[in-house]
Amino acid sequence: MNFRFEDKLKLNQNKLFEFNQWILQNNFKEIFEPREIFSIYFDTRNLKTYHESTEGLVPRSKLRLRTYNFKSLIQNKFNIEIKKSINYGRLKSSKKLENIDNALNNGIYMKNYGFCYPKIIIKYKRIYYKLKNIRITLDKNIEFKNYDKFFEKGTFDKTCKLVVAEVKYSSVKELPEFLNKLPFEKTRFSKYCIALETLNFL
Repeated sequence: MNFRFEDKLKLNQNKLFEFNQWILQNNFKEIFEPREIFSIYFDTRNLKTYHESTEGLVPRSKLRLRTYNFKSLIQNKFNIEIKKSINYGRLKSSKKLENIDNALNNGIYMKNYGFCYPKIIIKYKRIYYKLKNIRITLDKNIEFKNYDKFFEKGTFDKTCKLVVAEVKYSSVKELPEFLNKLPFEKTRFSKYCIALETLNFL
């Protein structure tokens, strides 16, 4: 698993303008074309990963399948990702999923959780910035749908008006002074948890 520190910022439209100005002022550069991301989140039948996340328990894990365009979504080309939160940062593993049909129909086994099943599909646009060894991603146009109903209509039911910025770095020593004084409030934020609550899944 790869280790990193991760700070999340929850931005409304007014704060988004300020954040974009801050990005420019501090010489962050856009490093990729913006991408549309699709994630299918898995959980146990009693939503153990959701409850651990809302309670802030550590260590805790989330399991998802991820792809980076609609064509790959339709063709069922996904990476399987496990993201583990620990006291001082995040661990993440990612690899190509070979048997997608088995995973979607029968679930995926995750250590300490047992079998997990697809619950929610989330779509959003991601913009990528970088300065030295610090990456910032900006997620906007976030949409949710119950996975079981997604292929009935193929559209998303609910949207989230917030924009989520994530600041990612591998060492505290790498942080310049201006990042230590980031003029935006850091917060815990889970797209998966917000999706469940927004869709009245609980």
